[in-house]
Amino acid sequence: MRIPLTKARSRLFELADLVRQAEDTAVIFEQRGRAEGVALVREARLKYLEDRVMQMEKQHDKPFTVAGSLTSSLEDDELEQVLKALRKAWTPSASKRV
Repeated sequence: MRIPLTKARSRLFELADLVRQAEDTAVIFEQRGRAEGVALVREARLKYLEDRVMQMEKQHDKPFTVAGSLTSSLEDDELEQVLKALRKAWTPSASKRV
């Protein structure tokens, strides 16, 4: 739900009850001249979202390696050119498409 901040002031307790009653409800307060609104959410929902973000950030901290990765004597640029050629060979051309 989005509501102008001026209208939300008089309905603050009603909006707080609305957010408390529904698990995933959020009220966005919009203010003229501001690019971004401010959200009213349940404390438990905020904690959940913060935990999810932390989990996602932890996943990106670990380097990704494929078990049994191949090694190559090619330099990075050479390997990239070979991969591009392979991709081009496996991609059907526009003239062959029906």
